[in-house]
Parts: sequence; structure tokens; C-alpha cells
Amino acid sequence: MHHHATRQSRGILQPLVTALGLAALAAGSGCLIPQDEALLESVPQFRNRPPRILEEQVTPSERILRSFGVGSCVQDFKVVVEDLDVDDRITVEWYVDYNPSNPTGFYRQFVLPNTGQPARGDRGDLRMDLRSANNPLAPPGIHLVEALVTDRHLTNRQPDPPEEVLLADGGVVKDPGFVTSYSWVVNTVAGDCQ
Repeated sequence: MHHHATRQSRGILQPLVTALGLAALAAGSGCLIPQDEALLESVPQFRNRPPRILEEQVTPSERILRSFGVGSCVQDFKVVVEDLDVDDRITVEWYVDYNPSNPTGFYRQFVLPNTGQPARGDRGDLRMDLRSANNPLAPPGIHLVEALVTDRHLTNRQPDPPEEVLLADGGVVKDPGFVTSYSWVVNTVAGDCQ
């Protein structure tokens, strides 16, 4: 080994060892960041959580109805809704064959009563009877039935802008609204109901 190579290695290692020694000395001598003694006075306010459709409990359970109008002229559509924010106003908006190029708004709307529990008792049912006048599912062919569940007013099927919520410490947070959906494809056939 060359004498010059050993001297160069010591030149790099010596500042590194010195720095580590100083860091250990500083930590050992009590140069630590003092901890705040301020305690939270209450649990911070939760932000809004989205409502949820319990998919295992929707009616009908099949997402594709292949021959509506044969054997039965009536079909009930139901969604079961849960929202952990029990005081939220939950609305179910039903759309049939919604066309974004020519939005016509919802077909039916239901506000689910507040039960004080996450699960809402009312389901905001939609009953479709092919024998009723002007039923949008009456024309034979493929149709789309959608349930939009929201905790905020919707404009063009989107939640309105977030609300500002004042926190106890004087801060402000944006509290968004949420919308969730469930849909069925319905093939209406010219059967017993025409």
C-alpha cells in the first residue's frame, strides 16, 4: 500500500468521525428540542364523509334486466344508504336515460329521513309501472336507471362547491359534498304490458 493512499483515507475519515462525535456529544448533553406542553382540549372536528350505497342490499340485485315487460309490468328499484355523518341531509335522485348533451334533471327525488343512525331506514324507492302514462321505460329498447345519493345539493349531477366550516381554533376548512351512484340497464320488451 502506498504511503500517500493511507494519508488520503485518513483525511476523509477524520472529519467524518469528528462530526459524528460532536453529534453524539450534543445529543448526550441534552440539546434536544423541547416538547410542547399544550394539550388538545377536544377531539378535532371530523370532515364530511361520503354516503355509501350498500350494494349487497340494492333491489333488484341484478344490474341487467333483460326482459322487462314479460311476466311483470312493475319493477321496484331500491338503494340502502349509510352515512357516518348522521346529521347530513341525504337525498336520492333517480335518473332514467340521462343525456348529458340535453340534461333534463332528475326523474324523481327523495330526501331520506334522518334516523340518528348511520343506516337510513327509508330507501327512496322508485316504482316503475309500464302501464302508467309517460313512463320513460315504456318504449321497447335499452334504458339506463340511475340512483345518485348525495349529502349536498346537486347541480348538473355534481355537488355544489364546498362549504367553508369555521373551526374552534379560528381556522377554516373546505367541507366538500359527495355523490355516489348505482345503476341498472333495463331492456324493455313489447310483452304483456303494451
